[in-house]
Amino acid sequence: MPKIVDKDRMRGAILDAALAAFGEKGFHAATIADVAAAAGLGKGTLYLYFRNKDALAEALVARHFEAMAERLTPEGAPGDLDGFLDRIVAALDVPEDAARFLPVFFEVFGPSFAARDFRARVAAVFDGIAARWAEGLAGLQAAGQVRADLEAPVLARMLVAQVDGLVLHAGLFGAVPDAAAMRAVLAAGLSARS
Repeated sequence: MPKIVDKDRMRGAILDAALAAFGEKGFHAATIADVAAAAGLGKGTLYLYFRNKDALAEALVARHFEAMAERLTPEGAPGDLDGFLDRIVAALDVPEDAARFLPVFFEVFGPSFAARDFRARVAAVFDGIAARWAEGLAGLQAAGQVRADLEAPVLARMLVAQVDGLVLHAGLFGAVPDAAAMRAVLAAGLSARS
């Protein structure tokens, strides 16, 4: 009887192994054989899932940004300003795999930001997050919880950029901001009741 393989699970395991190999040796020094060994597979099996090292790297980027978008835009509108601030503070809790990915991302894809298509794909992720946050802020403005004089789309874009910068600092340098202090500053600046 043939062995049944969960292909999505296997892809995930290979991507985990690739991240480990790229993180340990660097993307350029790591080989497909290194990734296959880290995954406990033969190279031939790995090639059934990914055609080359670049395809592995692109899949890692896609997985990273999909997970980030899910983490930063949970389902449902925030019920109140406290709920919105909870989401922002929670976004700063960088999962270990995301933190490990950041140096690999910059090594591999730093030069790719010169390419318009790559920049557009990454920008689309942040555009989507900002749009969801703007909707939440607009709802909170309509409920009288967030200052009405603030433009929700502009504010959302600024907050997304700030959170992205803080996440990068947390992942790259271990510089995690004081969540309570940040929350207090945001609440003071956003609250319609200040």
